[in-house]
Amino acid sequence: MNNRDERRYQRLTSVQTFGQERAGDFPPGFKGAQLLSQLDQYLVDLNAAKAAQMPDRISKRPLLKALDTDCRNIARTARAIGLDDPSFAAPYQMPDKPGETPLLTHIDAMLARLEDQADDPADTLAAKAALRARFTSYEIAADFVQTLRQHSDALRAASRVNQGEIQGGVENTMRVGQILDAAGDTIQQFDAIVTNKYALEPEKLRAWRTASRIEKAPRRTRASAAGSAGTPSAAFPSA
Repeated sequence: MNNRDERRYQRLTSVQTFGQERAGDFPPGFKGAQLLSQLDQYLVDLNAAKAAQMPDRISKRPLLKALDTDCRNIARTARAIGLDDPSFAAPYQMPDKPGETPLLTHIDAMLARLEDQADDPADTLAAKAALRARFTSYEIAADFVQTLRQHSDALRAASRVNQGEIQGGVENTMRVGQILDAAGDTIQQFDAIVTNKYALEPEKLRAWRTASRIEKAPRRTRASAAGSAGTPSAAFPSA
């Protein structure tokens, strides 16, 4: 949650505590009890949304490391083959640019050369088998193409999962704001009831004002402002 939502959440929990401590003043069946029950449910929903805000992402580091190892083994073997055939090694050399996207593009190109496809004609299948045999003659793992495919697919699957988790986190962040907006309206309704009920009980009214107040954001000191000069920061609307 952002700072403003955190302050609104704290107000909601304070209002809930206020209502729980004075439950006898808001008997079941009356509007005040109904509103307090709504606030309880908002907190249940908020806690669920907050828990889902943090994406349960898959670490891609070991997957990238495995693919990098695969590609370097293929490139090293291709260079050895290329000593007798200078044009051979070029398609298997590591990409010039680092990163996941260049690596996957490079792997796709290698798989297109090495991996059998369902619609390959017989002569293409024979040529690919002969090409793979040139690699395996240097004792690279016999299943090096299958391994490359498996590692490539695993990385792409992790990327899809992570993207879905991020999207889910964004959706739950939006959900938090929506719940807090609705809770704010309910607190406003409850305020009318409390103000009327405790019109002649100033101590209870003061307790209510304290519980239902949204704390202001801490003011930045000159030192902290100077220390963060030039660094963009999110500006939250005032409560």
